[in-house]
Formats: sequence, structure tokens, C-alpha cells
Amino acid sequence: MRTEANKKPAPRAKAETQIMKRINIKQNQTLLANGWMCGALAGLALLLAAGSPPPAQGSNVRNPRILPPDSSPYGASYEEWAARFWQWSLAFPATADPANGTAPASAGQSGKVWYLASVRGSATVTREITVPDGTALFFPVLSVFFNNADCPEPTDFSVDELLEQANGAWDFAASVTTCTIDGVSVAGLEDPQTTPYRLQTGGFPATFADHDNLMAAAYGVPCFPDGGTADPTVVVGAFLLVAPLPAGQHTIHMVGAAGPVEDPFFVKDITYVITVTQRP
Repeated sequence: MRTEANKKPAPRAKAETQIMKRINIKQNQTLLANGWMCGALAGLALLLAAGSPPPAQGSNVRNPRILPPDSSPYGASYEEWAARFWQWSLAFPATADPANGTAPASAGQSGKVWYLASVRGSATVTREITVPDGTALFFPVLSVFFNNADCPEPTDFSVDELLEQANGAWDFAASVTTCTIDGVSVAGLEDPQTTPYRLQTGGFPATFADHDNLMAAAYGVPCFPDGGTADPTVVVGAFLLVAPLPAGQHTIHMVGAAGPVEDPFFVKDITYVITVTQRP
């Protein structure tokens, strides 16, 4: 977005769904988001105070099906799993992407932990996935990511500066995080700002597909090259790691929203129908 002919585009924030490229840091350190654009509700300007760090992670808030957020399940912390989730999610081409429905939800999945893809814009969707017995499920209820990809030239924010922007966006805009598993609500998600499932990652590299990459196709960064790597990328969000479900059919329903609860500018409403295959 150009405000004057002789100025570079103001940086915009990136949301879990639609990159909303960067945030413009003024000298007084107030953050002005030129867009946390989602679906048709694009171009909304947000005034963000400098972001605060997430609260210290605690127990699993009496959720027996959720692995504790302060643990290191399957050899990695929640923060490390969040980085791996976004590396997985951003590596797909826009033409074969589980998050926009052009690839099956099982695409690129292996190992003891599988991911439940999100969406690339405001959407209400129902998806089906079949997972092997003994597989844990990791996903964001809502999240935002930032990096230095920008047009016409990249920015050069440090990891700490990117995290300040991401936390500022979350503190200002994140308004709804809910999840039910087989009809039972996950406790502790009621307030996105204080939920123990809120986290922030360190900086990590995110490499995009070598064709039809999402930075150009979904996130409005046409100058970003196919196969390019955005390093560092950081993430702030509310994530859950669901312990392996018993064989049979299950339902996970998650809702995340940004903006005023009565009139949000972004809403994701995802239902996963999950079939867990019985071990031979």
C-alpha cells in the first residue's frame, strides 16, 4: 500500500490466514498495522500498543486430552512444535495446500505427531482426516506470524522486534479462542490474552514452495521468490497438542477470531472429523 508516490509501502502484519504484511514502527514505538486482512474484510487499520510477552505457561488446566503446554512431548516443546507446524504449513504450493482445501488434510504427514491445517482466510469449513492409532494432533486455535518478507524490499527487523510486533497484534486483536473435542470444551482458552496455551516461538526459517508459493498467491507478497526462505519467522498464538485419541471417529471443533467479538474482521471456524485407525 502506498500512501505517497515517493514512499515505500508501509509494512503490514501477517495473520495466520492472510498475510497482512508487516507493521510500520513509528519513532514513538507505536505500531500501526496497515492491514490484518482476512477474506473480503481487507484493509482495516489497527493501532497497536507495543506487545507484551505471553504469560508463563502452566499446567494443562485439567484437560486430560491435552498434553501440558509446559512439557516437551515427543521430544520438543510447544514452541518448537509451533515452528514445525508453520514450516509444514507454509511449504505447500497454493495449488496443493491443505489449508485452502486443494490438498488432503493428511498431506505431508508422518511420525507420532500430525498437524491439523488451519485456513488462509476467514472461513467455516469441515474436513475429514484419517490418522494412525497412537498419533497426537497439534494445531493453532489462532495464531499470527511475522517475518521480514516485504515488497519492494525486505525489512530487517530482529527476532525481538518481530516478536514485539506479533505480540502487539495478538494483544490488540485476538478476541476468541475456543475448542471442543468430542463435544467437551477445552478449559483455559476463554481469554486469548492469558490462556496458558499462548506461546511465542524463537526465530526460525520458513521455506516456501518452488512454484505457486503462498507468499505470492495467498499473502500478497508478489516479489517473494518461489523457493524463497523467510528467516527469521516468528509466531505468537494459542496452540494445542491433543494426546492420541482411541480408535474410532472423533470430532475436533475450533474457533478463532480477531477484532471486536461483536464484529470481528477475521473468523476461522473449523470442524475436523477424525477417524483413528485401529492398530493391526
